[in-house]
Amino acid sequence: MNNLFKYEFMKIAKKRMNIVVVLVSLFLTLLFFIMPVKNYIALERDGSQVNGTAAIRLEKEYAKELEGTLTEERVAKDIKAYQALFSNPENVVKDGDQVNLKDDIYARSVLPHFAYFKMIDEAFVKPQVTDNGLTALRDMRLNKDTAGFYQARADKVKSYLDMDYSDWKYSEQEKQFWNTHNSQVETPYEYGYHAGWKSLFQCFELLIVSIIAICICVAPVFAGEYQSGADSVILSTRYGKSKLIQAKISAAFLFALLVFTVNIVLAVGIQLYAFGTGGWNLPLQILNVTVPYNLSMLEAAVVCVSILYLVLLGMVAVTLLLSAKMKTAFVVLVIDVLIILLPVFLGLSGTNGILNHILMLLPYMAVQPVFPADYTSYFSYPLPGLTLSIITVRIVLYVVICSVCLPFVGRVFKRHQVQ
Repeated sequence: MNNLFKYEFMKIAKKRMNIVVVLVSLFLTLLFFIMPVKNYIALERDGSQVNGTAAIRLEKEYAKELEGTLTEERVAKDIKAYQALFSNPENVVKDGDQVNLKDDIYARSVLPHFAYFKMIDEAFVKPQVTDNGLTALRDMRLNKDTAGFYQARADKVKSYLDMDYSDWKYSEQEKQFWNTHNSQVETPYEYGYHAGWKSLFQCFELLIVSIIAICICVAPVFAGEYQSGADSVILSTRYGKSKLIQAKISAAFLFALLVFTVNIVLAVGIQLYAFGTGGWNLPLQILNVTVPYNLSMLEAAVVCVSILYLVLLGMVAVTLLLSAKMKTAFVVLVIDVLIILLPVFLGLSGTNGILNHILMLLPYMAVQPVFPADYTSYFSYPLPGLTLSIITVRIVLYVVICSVCLPFVGRVFKRHQVQ
């Protein structure tokens, strides 16, 4: 068995086309994950722009000024400081009924901490409303020394769940599910530097390219034997219908795991080396204030990577089943690409919630973190007496796909009619 496994593994690993595909995928991973570092932008307090690692260093300095616990008193104090900028007539310019800060004041006092102010502001604006002008903070009337920040967040979550959407309406069961999740979110939040983790969550989905590359490499595992005519020889040998099939499957999965792990290490390593690991223990809510998951940045990243691996294993299992069934590797790849990229071709519907719930589980969407947006954070699948989050459904689905497909791979290949 060991000799068969080594032979099948080396047959995949040494194939010239596979070597090229793997190298291309590694190059693309390097490119995709180094570009956010190179293109990272920050502004000095005088308004001058800096890029790359210099911008990251500047961002760390700005974030250090904001480190600490976001108590109600602190949030109120920071809102008052922001509002005080508008109290000085020399700081503002009027455009009709609008009052805005002068560019130099904005660049010096607001822009360095914009993400922080925006995070606070988001708790006070209505769901699905974008307030890049921070008008909610500017016009807010504070109640003594507290801002009601966490109550505002809770009210926003309730409003979001109560809204009547064109594609989906949350049932009472779903509302209760998400309210329970939100009750477990720890407050007050801790705030600090977290640019590396934010960048990772924005880039994780790009690893779908590596998954496609791996599918290309394993597609000929069985179909290639049909094309070369070797299937007649394999199936007539002593172990052709037993150990050899197991060796092929094991070799394909080991190859996939090794290649994908190298891509993961390269991707995560580049970003965290450049940005640093600072903020690993901070709550997700400082990225998106209404996120219902009680996770730190590191825990959320582990969830994302775990789902990436499960999607990979599920797609390898599907690819092997198709390879055992189809006559050519090309047909296998066409089907793989359609499965993976179907959401790109169809797009999410504005009116069909059931279709959206299906598309969100396909590989292209499944590798995308759910945390940055309310729409995906509160995506749930209601069953009779049970509601599942999209994270749970993705995990269960790809475990089931892998478990269901694998037993049929060998059966399909053994029952293949030799031409």
